[in-house]
Amino acid sequence: MAKAKMIPRKMLSSDERVVFEARPSAWLHMKAAAVGILIFLVSIVVFFWDMVSGLPPIPYLSDAMANDTYGTYVHWAFAAIAGIALLYVMGKYLKWSSTIYAATDERIIKQKGILNKTYEDIPITMITNIDLAQSLGKRALGYGTIIFSTQGLGGRKADMIWQAVPDPMTVRRKIQEVMDVRVKGQK
Repeated sequence: MAKAKMIPRKMLSSDERVVFEARPSAWLHMKAAAVGILIFLVSIVVFFWDMVSGLPPIPYLSDAMANDTYGTYVHWAFAAIAGIALLYVMGKYLKWSSTIYAATDERIIKQKGILNKTYEDIPITMITNIDLAQSLGKRALGYGTIIFSTQGLGGRKADMIWQAVPDPMTVRRKIQEVMDVRVKGQK
């Protein structure tokens, strides 16, 4: 059992031990961010294209940017597109880096949020089922989705979903082992 590195220690009880702690696989958010990076790079190249001497004109685009009536607007539109794409990529990174999954010997925890933090937890003893879903692509990339089902008593949600969990089979096994110890300890 390890010490908490990502989940705030003050959220755990004094004798609670961390079994698993990780962020979702970067693939979940970064594949969309890759498109944003591509749009950013293309927009920056087009924005600076006419500032570099000796480069051939871009068909249609160079003429539009050289137009005295609206050329400046077209030119700065590419700068705006680059800025929006950069903000999109930063947002995806922040969303990925602010999501944490953790399992302790007492409960499972999901933390989300950049400025406003949301903590969801389910006691290990309330979990009735752990489902694991992995498509062929997700298996090849080494991540999957884990769904924790509960009895749904006391007005609580019935499921907690961890998306893009790295090495989900090992995580499921670790949590199942903790559940087995808890159940055997109650008998």
